[in-house]
Amino acid sequence: KVSMGEGQEKVAREKNTAAFITGGWVILQNCHLGIDYMCEVEETLVKNSDIDEDYRLWITCEITSRFPIGLLQMAIKVTLEPPAGLKAQLFRTYTTMITQETLDKVDHEKWRTLLF
Repeated sequence: KVSMGEGQEKVAREKNTAAFITGGWVILQNCHLGIDYMCEVEETLVKNSDIDEDYRLWITCEITSRFPIGLLQMAIKVTLEPPAGLKAQLFRTYTTMITQETLDKVDHEKWRTLLF
């Protein structure tokens, strides 16, 4: 896993090159901060026919018009957007992070009235 940003292209390149050969998986996060490297990745994927078939590249990126179109077209895309509105955000938080067991452990009498 590499979080892109200043000076991380070298680390990403090393991990990616090793994964090409071994069939490993690489996660590149915040790729909107390393667009130049994304162009390099696109070129590498297009030009190399000897990349291991088990190789996988996971990319996280904020929306940007500078992201290489060719790389985007090669990819399977998944989008995650936060729920709209406070009610939807709180509902998502409560349903994913707070279980009944958690609620049962809270001793503070005002806790339930804060949630409901």
